[in-house]
Amino acid sequence: MKGYNNRGFLTPQFLILISLSLFLIVNNIIWLRIDTLPPAWDQAGHLLSSYRYFRAIERLDSHLFHDLLNISNFYPPLFYISSFPFYKVFGMSSDSGCFTNSIFLIILIFSTYGIANNLYGGFTGILSAFMVSTYHVVFTHSREYLLEISLVSIAALSVYLLLKSDDFKIRRYSIAFGVASGIGMLTRWNFAFFLFPVFMYKLYRILTPLFYNRGSGWISGLNLQIKNILIALSLSIIIFSPWYITNIGRILLRASFSLHDVAIMEGDPHGVNLENFLFYISSLNEQILSPQWLLFIIGFLLYLYRYKEIKDFTLFWWFAGSYMIITTITNKDTLRFSMPYLPAVAIFSIFWIKDVHQTLFKKGLIIFLMTISTVQFFSSTYGLKIFPWETVTIGSMNIIFSHVNRPVKEDWKIEEIEKVILAENSFFNIKNRVRIIPDHPRFTRVTFEYYKYIHGYDTIDFSQHSNFPSFTDYIITKTGYQGPPFSKKAYSLAEYIEGAPPVFTSLFQKVREIELPDGSVASLYKREIAPTRGVYAQDVVNMIKERLERLLLQFIKEYEGLEIKLTPYNDKETSTGRFKEITVFARKAVVGDYSHKDRGVVIHDVRFTFYDITLNLHTLKDGKVEVISLKEVIPSGKIFVKDLREYIAKEMKGKRDIHIFFEEDGISISSGLNSYLGLIMKFRPVITHEKNIGIEVKKLNISVLPGSLQASLPIPSIIVNIPLQNIYIFRQDQTPCRVVLDNITIRDGYLRIN
Repeated sequence: MKGYNNRGFLTPQFLILISLSLFLIVNNIIWLRIDTLPPAWDQAGHLLSSYRYFRAIERLDSHLFHDLLNISNFYPPLFYISSFPFYKVFGMSSDSGCFTNSIFLIILIFSTYGIANNLYGGFTGILSAFMVSTYHVVFTHSREYLLEISLVSIAALSVYLLLKSDDFKIRRYSIAFGVASGIGMLTRWNFAFFLFPVFMYKLYRILTPLFYNRGSGWISGLNLQIKNILIALSLSIIIFSPWYITNIGRILLRASFSLHDVAIMEGDPHGVNLENFLFYISSLNEQILSPQWLLFIIGFLLYLYRYKEIKDFTLFWWFAGSYMIITTITNKDTLRFSMPYLPAVAIFSIFWIKDVHQTLFKKGLIIFLMTISTVQFFSSTYGLKIFPWETVTIGSMNIIFSHVNRPVKEDWKIEEIEKVILAENSFFNIKNRVRIIPDHPRFTRVTFEYYKYIHGYDTIDFSQHSNFPSFTDYIITKTGYQGPPFSKKAYSLAEYIEGAPPVFTSLFQKVREIELPDGSVASLYKREIAPTRGVYAQDVVNMIKERLERLLLQFIKEYEGLEIKLTPYNDKETSTGRFKEITVFARKAVVGDYSHKDRGVVIHDVRFTFYDITLNLHTLKDGKVEVISLKEVIPSGKIFVKDLREYIAKEMKGKRDIHIFFEEDGISISSGLNSYLGLIMKFRPVITHEKNIGIEVKKLNISVLPGSLQASLPIPSIIVNIPLQNIYIFRQDQTPCRVVLDNITIRDGYLRIN
């Protein structure tokens, strides 16, 4: 950074920046020491991941490298690993985790200064660093265990090092940029959204002179730049690729489903329309508050007006390029997802002040900006009533002067509720399966999971309200606010339980009420099934057999030798729907989901054995089968290759020929993709150590059919197996009961499970 070369670190700029950093960190420590709120949704999830990384590193065994790559399958691990020294010194807690942001806050402040200093001088650098660090969204997120502060700081550091590389002419800064960008990709994968436009702009600057005759000296310089780019990219890829190679399949799978679904559920704008395009400009008003937002609009318009004076458009492409990219993404967030371009926003807001000639006006403007930012900081941080109003609404526009985010001393009784469940110590499912109905930020499933992990309560399994009341031992509800407007299921279930219909009270009894800090009341319900009265045990057995056979017709046709066998504990348990064992067997059956299609595959010797199973007799009377608890299920069956071929042929309806063969070392499939391309693949289903079913590809060939000739292009199986890591046909951890999978046997002609 300019000014550091001659006097080392003891410069006025350094002292100002380090003082600013310490001021923010000290206030964060004070705030965190006062606040006792449990971590909210994402914060609790990220804390759980960081604790698992901490314990893996602390064990320091031969599995460490595997753990570092696999503990988190969706978010990269750098931020979590960065928390290790804080947990080591201060112990595992949410406060210790939040201290991790201190490192990245310092990086953000110095990097923003460095960028502005290189472009517009030290005066702009100091003001920009102050401005970005006192933006509402920045200092509030620096007290939350989220990835955003680390992401925005590494983005700023990477842009700074890119500038210092002088379009990749200086090797040491090019190398540093490669390292920083690799670290950025290990912070969060959307780091690329914010760095890619800047990097492409730099390539454009480097390659544009190709269209002009610059002489041999320029060619020599270009070679140096290209070498430095390749070195930087190589370093970056070496740093981030191990984790991405291990988890790319899971990332793509989850991103393609969950992110889009969340966006639709939350009503985020998307598509080609003005609302979508202006979303993040409007969000900026919430992020940095209205006075600073207006300052940015003025600065950005001045920047565009003076574009002929600009020699380096890095700042523009950092903001505008990444803005266009994130606008196209369906899932949006008002505060968080656009934070990495905030340093550019701060510099746009400030760069023009240095050119103001009237000294009095210039000083007055600086004092006003620093005063209002400082006042907003204390107003938000400690809830001081400084402004007569926080928000003024004019038409559809909100003018925001302050957001209050003071520390709160509240006990949401989560640990107390968990201790009550542990004291009950009654098991029907593998663990005490608890349904959390509310989606309140401080009273939600992942927050309960957080405290469970902290205290090592391994006998409790917290689930969301989906599929209620199946596989449920305890239910936790609360009155009043249940969560955001899109949490419709939570509101409807809370209303249903509060109404206490007979079908519910026959299964669950309230055992505890606890008052919560928001004035609502939490209720804990325990499963206590009331026996069916006036019905003999044999009548229950007959009813279950009849209903199960009717249910099975939704999934099997043309069956032979169908048997349903029930083994009771005793008459009392039978009257509550609980059985020691239920076995369903058929010598042969055509199995499929006939509610969606009319075809199925023939399976021989189909058997499902359910151990310690409880059925809801009250809904069974109406023909609805609900499993309240189940300890274990053992599936088994045999599929012949000829039957599978017939099923595939019916599915394809003659559109494509698919040939399938069973061999002892795997399953071979060949198919024509179109008139010119074909696919030959050999794979083997495998049972993992965790008793999941995965796929291991042994051979993959793409066949090319140009006329009468045929050529085959082998694809290394590792290319396919890498994205298939951590992706399973069946996942044991997603089932509410234990599924016994001992072996998958493949012989010439058939495949058999168990």
